[in-house]
Order: sequence, then structure tokens, then C-alpha cells
Amino acid sequence: MGSPKGQNIAMKAMPHLFNLCFVSVFVLLFGIGATGYAADIATLKAGAESGQAQAQYQLGLAYESGDGVGQDDFQAVRWLRAAAEQDYPPAALDLGWMLANGYGVSKDLDQAYFWFVRATALGATGAADQRDALARSLDAARRAQLAQDALAGLSVPVPATEPAPSLAVASDPVLQPGDTVQALRQELNAGGGLDVLAKLRLLAQDGDVQARNLVGLALRRSTDPNDRAQGMDWLIAAAQNGLPAAQYNVASALMENARQNPATGLDVRAVDRWLDMAQNGSTPAAPDDYNAVAREFAARAGIQDAYRAAVQGSEGAYPELRELIRLKRQELAAQQDFLRRLGNTPPPVSGPIESTIIQ
Repeated sequence: MGSPKGQNIAMKAMPHLFNLCFVSVFVLLFGIGATGYAADIATLKAGAESGQAQAQYQLGLAYESGDGVGQDDFQAVRWLRAAAEQDYPPAALDLGWMLANGYGVSKDLDQAYFWFVRATALGATGAADQRDALARSLDAARRAQLAQDALAGLSVPVPATEPAPSLAVASDPVLQPGDTVQALRQELNAGGGLDVLAKLRLLAQDGDVQARNLVGLALRRSTDPNDRAQGMDWLIAAAQNGLPAAQYNVASALMENARQNPATGLDVRAVDRWLDMAQNGSTPAAPDDYNAVAREFAARAGIQDAYRAAVQGSEGAYPELRELIRLKRQELAAQQDFLRRLGNTPPPVSGPIESTIIQ
């Protein structure tokens, strides 16, 4: 999701759960399905090119989801930005989310925060949660300057921009009868905040493997070191309980850690073992029914990205998980080659990483 930059403040990627959670389901909010987009796309383009903010926004969503047009993240950001620059509230929010996640543009936390603050001031539902999550990664002086820039020209009161507590210490709510993993995942991906994550954590503490995986993914999106460490623990707990998606996510997290901390090196054999477990444990759906399964998952969980469905543990998305594993193996091989070129050798298997169990 995304398109070229075109604003005077550079935006970056979202940390915390919001990288995971905010898949755009705005197309559904407008009640325009795939066939509707196909029929109306010419009208949307004409309206967007004439400067109509709502048409620009809807055209951006069409490119984002591939409804009626070829899926194109760069075009999506182009049109979302055009609408956001006209202060169209949902466009400002969605543009911030896409830039925060690096879909079609470079990740930039400053610009993401800029747009989330502006979207909040414009009254976009859910913008304050995303703004507060991102605020945890910025110092107070930087937040204040970005907020001032974001609110320039708006006749609105300055919203509070102090960060919410760490994701790992969010308050524990009371689970309601309808708070299943599937329902909470849907809320999370539709923009739910810390309260949803806290409920998922309660389910994870009760041993729900899917919840453990989701909590781990959410915390791994944080820039807070404690959040990320706890996220790794939750992913490992889910992986040790046999969830292929979590096993893949652990391998991916180990590789991410090595990229962010080159001095620690890459534990190639540990990564390989997790990838092997994920490969051996995933049972793909029959090819002729995968598309139907993926569509059903997207409708139920608010996820339109099959890769995201796979890492979140949708069994119907396991063919995509296998493709992820293939790509990660290619990345691992490239890293190994890079280490050899530097004259380095992969560190020995660490051991403890695979015996860590969440208490």
C-alpha cells in the first residue's frame, strides 16, 4: 500500500501493534465491493483528477486493495495523499498508516506522526490511537514540533500527544462472552487499540496459541525494547505449541534482530530449524479452494493481505506461508553469503532461544 512521497515532511513507519493491525478496510466502509469498483472506477478517476477529495480517497483505496484496478501501492499513496492534503479526514489517517508501514514509500516515523496528529484533529475515527502508539517512539520535543506543523492552518484545539503506556503494560480489561480470538483479531486489524491487545494477552496467558502469536506480532512492532523482548517470548511460546505461522514468525524475528544488531550475528541454524518446523507443520489448502478461503478470512478478520493472514495463523493462508518461507530462505542464503564475503562465520547455535517458555 503506498505511492511516491509528495509532502514537505518525511514520514516513517509505524511501530507497535499498529503495523500489524491497520489493514485498510475502508473500502468496506464505503460499501463498494470489487464489482462496484470495477463499474465505478472510470467515474472515480474522473472525479479524482478533477480534485474531488472523496473520489481521490476512494480511488486510493481501490489501488490499495486492487478492486477494479491493478493493485498498486504507489498509486494508492498518490491519491490518498491528494485527498489528505485537502484535509479529508479518513485519507489523512490511511495515508499516515501506509507511510508508517512503508507501503510504497520509505518508512518514516516523523511523517506518520504528522499525519496521525492531523487526522486526529480532523476527527478521523481511530487516529488518536495510532498517534499515541507512534508517539512512544519519538522524543517530546520532536512530537511537539511535528504536532505544531501538523496543526498549522487548522482551526482546531491542539490534541494531547503524550504517548500511551508501553504495549507490554497496558491495563487488563475484563473479557466479554464475545471476545474470541477471531473477534479480537478482527477488531485489532480494523484499528483496535491497547484494550484489544490487552484482551488478547489475557487469552494468551490462558494458553490460546493463536492469541500468543497475535500478541507476539503486536509487541514486535513496538520500538520499545521491553515490548519487543516480550513479543519474542510470546512468539516462541506459540511456536513451541506447534503453530506454523508462529514458527515462521520466530525465524523472521531472529533475522530481523540480526539485521538491527549486526554485532550479534545471525544464528543461521536456529533460523533454519524454525523454518523447517513451519514448512513441515503447515498443511496447505487445496489450490482450487484457497482463493475462497482467503476471501472468507479477509471478510471475517478484516485482512485483505494474504501474507498478513498467513503470519497471523490463518490455515487457509498456509500456501502463502510456504511462499514466505521460500523467500526467507533466499534472504537467509543472501545473509550467509554476505557474512562469508566479510570473512565472518555464522555464530554457533544459541540454544536458549528455543527453550524459552513464557511463564
